[in-house]
Formats: sequence, structure tokens, C-alpha cells
Amino acid sequence: MPLYRKQAISAEKLLTISVNLLHQAFGDTTRLLAKRRFQYLENGKSVYLATVRMDDGSELKVNVKLELSELRGKLNFSAFRQLAAQLLAACAQQLDSKQPLNTFSDKDEKRWVYLIPALYQSDTALNMLVMGANMRQPGELTLELMFVDPVQFQSQERAAIPG
Repeated sequence: MPLYRKQAISAEKLLTISVNLLHQAFGDTTRLLAKRRFQYLENGKSVYLATVRMDDGSELKVNVKLELSELRGKLNFSAFRQLAAQLLAACAQQLDSKQPLNTFSDKDEKRWVYLIPALYQSDTALNMLVMGANMRQPGELTLELMFVDPVQFQSQERAAIPG
């Protein structure tokens, strides 16, 4: 479990915080404000979401970033908003199921990636969006929405079957 100050934060708690804040930022807000946030993200900027008070009384500044390097095709605001809603619904469903989360973390557990995908078919290719939680900076949580190549998650049998 990653440590924030002296308090351990579970992957489930990080995901719950992330889902709630992203829903507020892109789903439960005006289209204009959500679009403005998307435009900042699209331009490679980080967007401040909130400051969260933790159980130990400390505060955690939460930002979001969008990693587009693996995106194949184009992504407009409407598609992003639908994709974000799909991702958040899948995360909420996974949390509700009480099943173990499929996560990857770095060796010091300061950065997590949740393998809960949302799929997006652009004009040219299938894309997969996942969410990460980066706590490398003290007092700060950066939610990382990132596109990853879905081919790397295909099973070996399926990959071996010719077209």
C-alpha cells in the first residue's frame, strides 16, 4: 500500500477518491467547464481537481493529467466525456463487486495503474483508456488518464489466430 505521510492508502481507497473526483470534474458539472478542463488536458497541462482531507488530518492536493501518446486517431471532447463516463462506471462496478483490483505499481508503490479499461473506437483504431494514481510528489495525488495499446492485453491464443 502506498504511504501518504504516515497513513497507508489502499488501492481501493485511491480508486474511490479518483472516481468521485473525476465524476465531479467531467460528469457532474456543466458542459462548458468540463470542456475547458478537457482542453487543458489535451494541451498536456495538469488540471487541479480538489484538496482532500485525509483520515489523519493531512491534506492531499489532487490533479489530473491525460496521456495521449498511445492514442491512435483523434479524440474530441464528446468522445472523451463518454469514454471518461465508461471508465468511471467500470471502476465503480469493480469496486462494488468487492473483487480484488487488477493493479500494477512501481517498486515503492508511489504510482499505481488500474487495469480497468474503457474502450474507444476512433476513425482509425481501437483505443484503450486506463487510470493511474501517482503519489510521487509529497502531498499530491496526480490521476493519470492514459491511453495504452490494447494489443498488449490480448491473450496469446487470440494473438496467434490469423486474421
